[in-house]
Amino acid sequence: CFHGVTSVIVGNCGLTLAPCKPEDRDTLLHTFVRVEGMEISVLRSAVEWSWTDTAGYLDAIARARTALNVGTLVGHCALRQYVMGEDSVERAATAGEIAAMQSSLREALRAGALGFSTNQNARHFRDDGKPLPSRLAAPEEINALGQVLAGEKRGVIQMSSAPGGVARIDQVAELSLAIGRPVIWNAILHIWSNPGLWRDQLLATERAFKRGAQAWANTNARAFNNRFTLKDAQEFDEFPTWRGLMFMPHEERKEAFRNPDTRAKLRWEAVEDPKPVIFHKRWDLVYIIKPALPKNAGLAGMSVADLARAREKELLDAFLDLALEEDLDTLFQTALTNGDPDAVAQIVASPYTVIGQSDAGAHLAIDAGFGYCTGLLGTFVREKKALPMEEAIRKLTGMQAEIFGVPDRGRLTPGLAADVVVFDPATVGPREPELTHDLPGGAARLVQQADGIRLVLVNGDVVLEGGDLTGARPGRVLRGTGKER
Repeated sequence: CFHGVTSVIVGNCGLTLAPCKPEDRDTLLHTFVRVEGMEISVLRSAVEWSWTDTAGYLDAIARARTALNVGTLVGHCALRQYVMGEDSVERAATAGEIAAMQSSLREALRAGALGFSTNQNARHFRDDGKPLPSRLAAPEEINALGQVLAGEKRGVIQMSSAPGGVARIDQVAELSLAIGRPVIWNAILHIWSNPGLWRDQLLATERAFKRGAQAWANTNARAFNNRFTLKDAQEFDEFPTWRGLMFMPHEERKEAFRNPDTRAKLRWEAVEDPKPVIFHKRWDLVYIIKPALPKNAGLAGMSVADLARAREKELLDAFLDLALEEDLDTLFQTALTNGDPDAVAQIVASPYTVIGQSDAGAHLAIDAGFGYCTGLLGTFVREKKALPMEEAIRKLTGMQAEIFGVPDRGRLTPGLAADVVVFDPATVGPREPELTHDLPGGAARLVQQADGIRLVLVNGDVVLEGGDLTGARPGRVLRGTGKER
């Protein structure tokens, strides 16, 4: 709410806490640990299970009395685990298992879930090295679950995967046309490793809409400034040698980082191999944010490329030698996407993109994604004039409510819910993230405040005034039929 958000939709990228059998609870928590950068001890402490299905989960949210409105999708990982158990990370589903997943999804939609999310990103693993359950799903399984939405005439599909080209957008369009429902796919972004891809993606998305598909492209109005150490990095998971090392015990990992033969493989994958991948291989864009040792304090803000020149070392040697010197505690930062603000300006202005993908609440200690909306209003409306203020507000409010099927939100109209934000267009914008330790057990997370947000009302009650929380908790559960409880 510090950024004017009045409603959140959780359960993206195939990851939810429902449905879930009691014996699978801890296993399901482990799907979040590596992909979303969450400590298992925090999740175990924070989640008080009282449900097995989505209806019970929504009721639990309602009892929790939130400040903001909350809607949820149904995660494909939870569905597969619920029906298949540990086979969900080993194989494709049988016809009978797909039918069981369809039944569970149908019940969830009727209880008020806003749709279904899946994750096909090859970089996403559980913390035991197993792939996320949804990654084992054949296209026929995803299509069958989409047919549930078609039959119920409600809900959206949200699809997460690594950035793809035109062929993937055509597949998303075919799915939308087949089920007659909106599909939101991740994502159109400026990517340093393929800086012109976004143009082709926008053109393909426009063609899809002209065919009648609702193939909405998710995007963001900010760079993903991921912070990492070599104790917990996900940045290199697409590289097989790197990924194998990151699942090793700490001391074994350090020994592998010292090994010249292993370094040669790591260097080829992350520095020398000319094949385009997600990681940009631009070590001038990998920065030292916080050295672990006082003697290295002067390195803060320096890029790895600058470090290599200063120490007269090869790039990877400079990177690994510093990390090893500091017991892998050196904090680095890099942005793989949205580094070109002129490209982002054109992406966010497109009528076919959905402004979202904040990841706020995930990657807690390495990124703060709360400010994508205030960033849109401040950077891309006020400063870059990429789109009119009215259109930016529509894309953050009414457009979202319409796509997700929440008809009583998103517009200032008599008779609709009084979710209202008062802001100053001359000053609105996100502040720099700050690290705090307020999670269970004192675990760390990044938080982010904003400028220019004067007043936030949720269902007619003031939750934020002058930048301060009021303590009010008027949030409601948003259900796909428009009904609330």
